[in-house]
Amino acid sequence: MTDRQERIPGFDQKKLREAKIGLVGAGGINSELGRGLTRKGVGGIDIFDDDMVTVSNLSRQGYYGRDLLRKKALRLPKNLMRECIAPTVVTGYAMQFQEAAAQGVPMDADVYVFGVDNDEARVAGSRYFLDRAPIVLLGTGPTANNGYVYVQEPGQACFACLFPQAVGDTSREACVPSSIDILKPIVGLALYAIDSLLMYRPRRWNYREIFLDGSLPDRTFRRERSPDCPVCGNS
Repeated sequence: MTDRQERIPGFDQKKLREAKIGLVGAGGINSELGRGLTRKGVGGIDIFDDDMVTVSNLSRQGYYGRDLLRKKALRLPKNLMRECIAPTVVTGYAMQFQEAAAQGVPMDADVYVFGVDNDEARVAGSRYFLDRAPIVLLGTGPTANNGYVYVQEPGQACFACLFPQAVGDTSREACVPSSIDILKPIVGLALYAIDSLLMYRPRRWNYREIFLDGSLPDRTFRRERSPDCPVCGNS
């Protein structure tokens, strides 16, 4: 079943099969990412989200009519099980990441992906995993035209090194335009980033941003650690 991807230089199906990925947020980005992970044959997925499924989610998230008004973190595992090509264990926690960490829920995944709609959770994840585990942070722009992938690894530049203004921002993103169009390429980059953290697939960047309409050039670079960073500057 995985013969084609196993032919990719550096791809290691055994490592993927033994890996567990934590998904913080169960909306458009991470429900699509979860589908990709299960199709690739990942060993386990933990999902954290306290939101409920609404009608507006159905056009771009991994939910159906039967899921309406139910907790995303409890419904997404059931829907992802239909995508599995291997014995993937999918576990849902109907709570925010910050709440789960405070309650002592085991944070033992190999990589955590923050596909959320607020910088408060991104910064909390950046702080928590600073010296613990690699994380991948994803976001999309206010017009659904652009999006980014940022990779934070222990001992290297954190999320706040690039986005210091995010520290202290407790607002959630408003009900802005969104479409599966931007989610697909962002998830593709995130899946590659996860592979690069688990196996020998090369990645020379820790930040990539794409613009669907070409109004600005896509950006790819490696952000170095900032001594003035409000999160990791003194560590």
